[in-house]
Amino acid sequence: MEVKPISEQEFKTFLKDYDGHMHYFHDEMFYDYISKVNETHLLGLFDNETVIGVSMLSATSVLKKFRLFTSHTGPLLQDFSNDKLEFFLKEIDQYAKKNGALQMIHSPYMVYQMRDHDGNIIEDDSRNNHDIIKIYEDLGYNHHGFTTELITEELLRYQAVIDVDKPLDDILKQMDTTTRYNTRQTELMPLELRLLEEDQYDKFIDIYKETEERIGFDPVPREKVKNLLNTLKDRMFLVLTHVNVDKYLTQLEAERQEELNNIAEIEEKTANGTATKREKKRINEHKEQLASKDKRIEKMESFKAEFGTELDLSVGMYYYNNQEMVYLFSGSYPELSFFKGTNFATWEMIKKAKELGLKRFNFFGLTGDFTEDSKDYGVFRFKRGYTPYIEELPGTFDKVFNKPVYLLAKKLGKI
Repeated sequence: MEVKPISEQEFKTFLKDYDGHMHYFHDEMFYDYISKVNETHLLGLFDNETVIGVSMLSATSVLKKFRLFTSHTGPLLQDFSNDKLEFFLKEIDQYAKKNGALQMIHSPYMVYQMRDHDGNIIEDDSRNNHDIIKIYEDLGYNHHGFTTELITEELLRYQAVIDVDKPLDDILKQMDTTTRYNTRQTELMPLELRLLEEDQYDKFIDIYKETEERIGFDPVPREKVKNLLNTLKDRMFLVLTHVNVDKYLTQLEAERQEELNNIAEIEEKTANGTATKREKKRINEHKEQLASKDKRIEKMESFKAEFGTELDLSVGMYYYNNQEMVYLFSGSYPELSFFKGTNFATWEMIKKAKELGLKRFNFFGLTGDFTEDSKDYGVFRFKRGYTPYIEELPGTFDKVFNKPVYLLAKKLGKI
């Protein structure tokens, strides 16, 4: 094996057929963006003449002759093995040193260990790779630790994932009782999923930021969100869940009339002595359904009086690559939670992931604090309802190549 610089075309060709985990930071669209902003280096790991791995490095200049490097969640390796990773990392270090590296940062998008949907470690899972920490540390990297909190400059270490390469009925059955019920309820309402265009980015960001503030998440700057929307727009679904209350009222009135007809028919048969035992038993079910429709109609009338006819319920941003669809950002109006807009959007996008032939639906970031006291417990509880497995990533590593200069640059405020 050997490592050498590769062209932009070689890098993009590798990504087209890559079947491993890949963060959007390594997407060719992100490369197109970052290469216009920072100095960018592309390296390939070769087995004979075949590229079996790539690394995208970007660098910022410090004190003119030095550079701060980051590997953007890489490197990526086809048919991953720890031996390949270790070899590639050594060669990346050598390349960086020759190019004035002051520091290198890695946040590998690789599994450290697997957890179940409650956050418990699965000790015997074949995907566990505890040796990955030692590989970095043996190469002189400092591990930033097993964080269980949001650190703005670093990636979250936990992500909830479900496999979607199976029938929809099996995905439904996998959900917990509440999530499955809420999902099925959304299919009974005339909810719509609308794609938002570029001129509606601010609408999405407004709803997301309001939700962010309400939940108490550390704020993501508006411009950062907008920049990501612009960067990933060709591999992204930006969706708005919407309902027309009048349309739903019309539907409910028709359903109510159907129940009245069913009750009248059974009562007539009972009076004539032709009703079966089953029909006599079912009349109470129809009366319960009628009461439910009346209650729901009353609720819709109150929603209409307070909020109007056309209601926006929730928004979501979904990125996809060769392997997975990733649920990046979302926001909703809590006063309209009755409609379960987020459940509806999630289910529709799971269907879309299947249509695209993807294997995974990634609910993305969790802090790793799975207790009820955690800041993101509500988010975790929502994701847990789909009974995902949780991938714990190893976290962030950094290596300083010239400590005296690094300390000087830090003192001068250059880092």
